[in-house]
Amino acid sequence: MLPSLFKRILAVLLRQRAGEAASWEGVRLPSGLFAQTRCARHIDATARRVARLGIKITSLSTRLHSGSIPGLVDADRSLRRMLGELKEELTGMRRDLARWHSRECAGRAGARLEAAIARLNRINADTYAAADQLLGQIEEYDAARGHCPA
Repeated sequence: MLPSLFKRILAVLLRQRAGEAASWEGVRLPSGLFAQTRCARHIDATARRVARLGIKITSLSTRLHSGSIPGLVDADRSLRRMLGELKEELTGMRRDLARWHSRECAGRAGARLEAAIARLNRINADTYAAADQLLGQIEEYDAARGHCPA
């Protein structure tokens, strides 16, 4: 059984017309609050996935740095190609997010959404830097262990 406060809020929200602000006993609820919260949750989920990629990249970088991988790491250059594609995707993601933020939110959003966007951008930049560093390490590692065709 829902507490009566939640029942009243739910009733007001169900009566609310699209695009209007709902009111309940003098408290105004922004109509975009729930949409922004939902967007923030999606952005946070994306940030978690990008962070997991960053952890995997850092793990491989650590293994390379310790020299625990015998032979060439990327003889067929497929890992380098995938890291390059990841960097392009991360750049595109940041660009698309900035474009969406300016178009949909007119550059303004609630604190929760702004925090989610900032977190994703920070994680995105960190993952990009880790991927770039790993590319350089792979080049050095493979060059030290034998010639890898360009």
